[in-house]
Amino acid sequence: MTRRQRQTDRHLAATFCVNARSFHEMARRQRDRHIGTSAYYLAIAIELSLKAYLLHRGITDQWNRVHLRHDLTKALRCVRLAGLEGIPDGIREMADLLGPLYASGVLSRALASPIMPLPPATADRAIAELLTTVETIIADRKRGCG
Repeated sequence: MTRRQRQTDRHLAATFCVNARSFHEMARRQRDRHIGTSAYYLAIAIELSLKAYLLHRGITDQWNRVHLRHDLTKALRCVRLAGLEGIPDGIREMADLLGPLYASGVLSRALASPIMPLPPATADRAIAELLTTVETIIADRKRGCG
């Protein structure tokens, strides 16, 4: 992997954050927050948030695709190992529940309606907090603070 490719992947981190915010908003707009579509959007928001942090830390998009794929629990472990602190309460529980369903494609095909481990408002706050944390870290790095 070249230095230029790693730089490109770091820039991709901000795009992942924007997309994660969009998917989180789509989840919030679902009328019934406990159906598969909402859970699917939440899983994507979590995945993109975690991968944005890894991209920022220099892990390549290619590595993420090959080694993490859609495994939310594994991605969460990786961001912790890469130094992300202050992961909001509830993210691990959502990753553990949604990860296998998301990775298997069950959520994308609306074949499951998981009972979420957190009420919708609590899940929304946890994901928003995760995203804000990642966005702040990325922004600080761009300003030369990290």
